[in-house]
Amino acid sequence: MTTLFVTSSSHGSTREIAERMAQVLRTKQAVETVVEDVAGAAAWLDTAYAVVVCAPVYAGKLAADAKRFLDSRRAELADKPLNIVVSGGSPQLDDALRIQLEAYRPRSVEYFRGAVTEERLGFLDKLKIKLAKGEYGDFRDWKAIEAHASALVQHGAR
Repeated sequence: MTTLFVTSSSHGSTREIAERMAQVLRTKQAVETVVEDVAGAAAWLDTAYAVVVCAPVYAGKLAADAKRFLDSRRAELADKPLNIVVSGGSPQLDDALRIQLEAYRPRSVEYFRGAVTEERLGFLDKLKIKLAKGEYGDFRDWKAIEAHASALVQHGAR
């Protein structure tokens, strides 16, 4: 059985979270994992027992490609243990977005702060951060991310 990690990541931070979580499941829980970008993930759905969608939040909204994946694959995902992991720059997940994510009926929704690294951003992204009075840095809590990864077996990862 395989757990598929579907990633959406414009700048790589969220993909790094997915890769770390998959590694923890492989090495500590002996779970076979595949990490795939959202564009190619549909090809893996038939062989995946469980799915973990890892996506960033920008300006309080789920990344558009991740939302399209969840919407267009809703029927297939309904038959599998689904977990959703989102990351962003805010200290916590917006309640309205949590409610939207819970509508997909995942076994868990988890939020982690991501990394906002100036070197990885283009001019417009830097401008948005400046206008929002945001800050740069790597805010990922790797211990919490790894703990959640280990707990995914309780939420259907096999």
